[in-house]
Amino acid sequence: MKKTLVSALTTALVVGAASTTFAAANPFADVPADHWAYDAVAQLVQDGVVNGYSVDGTFKGDQSMSRYEMAQIVA
Repeated sequence: MKKTLVSALTTALVVGAASTTFAAANPFADVPADHWAYDAVAQLVQDGVVNGYSVDGTFKGDQSMSRYEMAQIVA
């Protein structure tokens, strides 16, 4: 019983810390923190997979991806 409680509390702390990490820095102006894909986009930025458009600091998630953009992500 005590191990289960400690495990549950530890899990809650880890999940809570991860969500505040994502919420702390919004990587793109066009991806609001309440967007359904926000956590995934923030994780891709953190992992260095995507960096968005440097001209205007946006992600443009509603725009179709070019073959060049896809090649950069795969590489």
